[in-house]
Amino acid sequence: MKISYILGLTAIMFILTACQPSKSKANDTTSKTEMVEEQSEDNPNVISFTQNDMDNIPVDATDEFAKHKITIIDFWASWCPPCRREMPNLVNVYNNYKDKGLGIIGVSLDEDKEQWTDAVKGMNMTWTQVSDLQGWDNQVAVKYGVRSIPYTMIVDSKGKLIAKELRGEELETFVARYFQN
Repeated sequence: MKISYILGLTAIMFILTACQPSKSKANDTTSKTEMVEEQSEDNPNVISFTQNDMDNIPVDATDEFAKHKITIIDFWASWCPPCRREMPNLVNVYNNYKDKGLGIIGVSLDEDKEQWTDAVKGMNMTWTQVSDLQGWDNQVAVKYGVRSIPYTMIVDSKGKLIAKELRGEELETFVARYFQN
């Protein structure tokens, strides 16, 4: 009885945690962390990046932000169970608020293009998706210090950071309140 209880608690803890890079990957990024700190000192509240979409076409995030009142930048990966569990919520939020001015840019930490594109299609993610297929070394994730996924950043139409690390009900509540004003 005690063993099944401990195994159950262990499984719940695994499910509730975010996907994180292995320790060896984390140790490899020390110099990249220093680069992030240097870049963020310029203007930590403005987000800007360019990365290729699923058709290998460069997407300038600043152009995407300008199309919407607010944009969620969603860092995720097809192999990440917490990301996949969060996706129905994100799809719902997007479908409810896209006509009011919500945009999303998905930044995938995948390494396999087929797995990435299959997941996008299978989970009905109809918003802009980008990736450099470098996994945890994704240049956008490194630039903004993303250490676990799913991870969100919300920016206004000029790329100014207005919220981060929201998911589930917190994300939905934030977006709903934003569009009430």
